[in-house]
Amino acid sequence: MTLIVNSSSVVLHKNMSCKTHTEETNATAKGRYCVKCKTYVPVANFNTGGETTDSTICNIHACVEQALRYCRGCDDFIALDLFPRKIRPGYVCRKHMNTHGGGKQTHEKRMADPTRKRLKNQWEMYYRDCRKFKHSCSAMSFDGIELEIKKVYPKGSSIYAVMPVDTTVVVGPQNVVVVTVEQRKMLLKLVKSGALQEYTRVCASIKESYQ
Repeated sequence: MTLIVNSSSVVLHKNMSCKTHTEETNATAKGRYCVKCKTYVPVANFNTGGETTDSTICNIHACVEQALRYCRGCDDFIALDLFPRKIRPGYVCRKHMNTHGGGKQTHEKRMADPTRKRLKNQWEMYYRDCRKFKHSCSAMSFDGIELEIKKVYPKGSSIYAVMPVDTTVVVGPQNVVVVTVEQRKMLLKLVKSGALQEYTRVCASIKESYQ
C-alpha cells in the first residue's frame, strides 16, 4: 500500500504550527499562564519572597485572602476595598477604571440606582465638608452615612446630610449630627464667618432635638 501525502496539507500544517508556536512564544514573553486566571499574567505575579516560583497559580489569588488584589493601573497589590464593589472584582481599581476601560459604563450603571445616587451625593457633601474643616481623613463610608441618617430618619432621604458637632475632630459615630440640606447651608455660613462656637451650639441643639 502506498501512502500519498498532499504537499499543500503539509505546508498548511507547518504554517499553522509556526503560527501557534509564535503566539505561544509572544504570550510567554509577556508573562506566565495562570490556571486560575486562565490567561497570561506578569511573571512578577508569581514571585514569592523575591524569588520566582514554578507555580501555575499566580499569587493574586493568595493575596485575596489577605484583602489585597493586583491592579493593572497601579501595577501593584492594593487593598481590596479600593476596587469596585461586585461579586467578582476585576483587576482595575476605582481610580483607574476610566483609564483602563469600563469606568464610564460602570458609573452610569451604578448611578441608575436612585438609592446609590443619593448615597453618593450625601457622601460627596460629607467629603467636601471634611476638606473645609481640614480633617486629615474621611472616616465614614456610604453605608456609615446611611446608618447615621436612618438612626434619626428610618426611611432615609436625600434632603439629609451628616456633619461634625466638633469641627476640630474627624466626623464619626461619636462626633456626628444629622441635618437637613438647608441646615447644612446655614451651618457652613457660620463656619465661613468664623463663628465656630455658634456652629457647635447649633449642632448640639439639633442633635438634642432628635435624641
